[in-house]
Amino acid sequence: MQLISLFLGASLLSVSVARALPVSFPGIHPRTASTTSTDVITTLTNVADDTSIAGTNTSEKAAAIVSKLNEIASTKTATVSSVESAFSIIKDIFSDGPVDITEAALDIVSARLIPSDIFNFLNGYLDSDLNSDSNVNSRSPEKPIYPYISPDDAPYSVDEDSLRAAIHIPDSFSYGADGKKPVILVPGTAARAGTTYHFSFSKLGKAAANVDPVWVNIPSASLDDAQVNSEYVAYAINYISGISSSKVSVISWSQGGLNTQWALKYWPSTRAVVEDFIPISPDFHGTTLAALLCPGLSTVGCTPSIWQQKYDSAFISTIRADGGDSAYVPTTTLYSSLDEVVQPMDGNSASAYLSDTRGVGVTNNQVQTICPGKPAGGAYTHEGMLYNPLSWALAIDAINHDGPGDPSRLNLDEVCGQLIPPQLELDDVLGTEGLIVVAPAEVLGYGSPASGEPPIKRYAK
Repeated sequence: MQLISLFLGASLLSVSVARALPVSFPGIHPRTASTTSTDVITTLTNVADDTSIAGTNTSEKAAAIVSKLNEIASTKTATVSSVESAFSIIKDIFSDGPVDITEAALDIVSARLIPSDIFNFLNGYLDSDLNSDSNVNSRSPEKPIYPYISPDDAPYSVDEDSLRAAIHIPDSFSYGADGKKPVILVPGTAARAGTTYHFSFSKLGKAAANVDPVWVNIPSASLDDAQVNSEYVAYAINYISGISSSKVSVISWSQGGLNTQWALKYWPSTRAVVEDFIPISPDFHGTTLAALLCPGLSTVGCTPSIWQQKYDSAFISTIRADGGDSAYVPTTTLYSSLDEVVQPMDGNSASAYLSDTRGVGVTNNQVQTICPGKPAGGAYTHEGMLYNPLSWALAIDAINHDGPGDPSRLNLDEVCGQLIPPQLELDDVLGTEGLIVVAPAEVLGYGSPASGEPPIKRYAK
C-alpha cells in the first residue's frame, strides 16, 4: 500500500520554529469547563459555517461529515457486520495516498465504519467521568512527590492539584495488591484518554488478570505544549507508584510516547519506578506528515503539540539529544509501516525506533516484519495498532517478564493469525477508528492556534 509522501509535511507547516504566537480561529472559541457533550458535532458545524473559510476543502468536508452523521441518525442504516469487512474498508480508505484528518473522517463516516451507536459515542466523548481531568484522588503518597522527589527532576509549571486531578483511577484499582500490576495509559494527540482506551487497552485485564489500568486525561486532548503534557505523565508515574505497593508500567499511544520519553528524560526519578514502557505508534523522530493534522489552516496556525511533532522541530531535536534517542527503561515499541499519521515507519529508520545504548533492554517491533503475510501484519493504521493482536501479546509479555516484550516467547502462529485479540469485538475496532471522527473537532476547535512551536523550557536547554 502506497501511503502519504514522506516529505509532504514540510510544505504546509513551513513557518520557522519560534515562540508560539496565539491566533484565533474566527467563529471558534476555546472550550471551557461548561462545554457540553455535543461539542464534536457542534464544532464541526461551526467549522462548516465559518465564513472565513467558506468554500475551502476544510469547510466542505466538515459540512459533509455532519451531513453523513445526520443521515445515519435518521436512516439508522446498519454499519459493517464483521471484523473482516471493517478491515477491507480500512485498507481501501488509506490506500490511495495523502489524506488529512477531515478527509479521513469523512471517508470513515461515509463508509459507515463507525459504532452502531455513533451518537452515544460522540455524545459520551466528553463524559465527566471517563475523560474527566477533574478527578478526586484523595490518597497521598508516603513521601511527597511535589514539587519534586529528586533535585535532578525538572520543575513543574502545573500545580499539583491539577496534575493529580487528571489521573483517572477506576473503582476496581487495587493499588498493587494481590499481585496486580498498575499500568498507566497515556493518550495521543487530538483524542481523550478515556475514550481512546475504552475500546482497547482499558480491557487488557481480560487477557491478563494481573493487569490493572489507570489513565491520564491530559487537558485539551494533548494539543497544548507537549512539554507541559509531559508533566502530567511524570507526575502520574510517581503518584501511582507512590500510592501502590508496586512499580508501574506505561502504555502510550502516539504523542504519548514522546510525552513519556520526555518525562523519563527530565524527571529521572521516574525511571526507578517504571518496569516497562510500551509505546504504540510513537513518533520519537517526529513525523513528516504533521501538516495533515491541520488541514487548510497553514496560514492561520496549528496547535502547539502538532508543531512540536514535526520531524524537524526543536522539540524533537531536544528530546533526541544527549541520549534521548535511546531507552531509559525496558521498552517495547510497536508500530505499523502503514501508519497514516507518523512516517517514516519502516525498519530501523522508523520514527518509533529507539536505541539501547544504556543496555536497559529494547525491542522494536514492526508488525509487518514479525507477522509477514499474516493477518496481524496487515494494513494496521496509526490507531489500528491499539487493537493489533501483536500489540496486546507483546504488552502482556513485557509486563509479565523482566525486560522488554520478546516475540520469541510468543506463539507467533497463533498471534499473527488473528486480526484482533480474542478479548475485543467489532465495536472495539469501530470505536477505535471512530476516534478519527472526533480528531478534526479537537484540532479545528482548539481555541489558541499558534504560528510556531512553543520555546524549549529552560531546564531542557
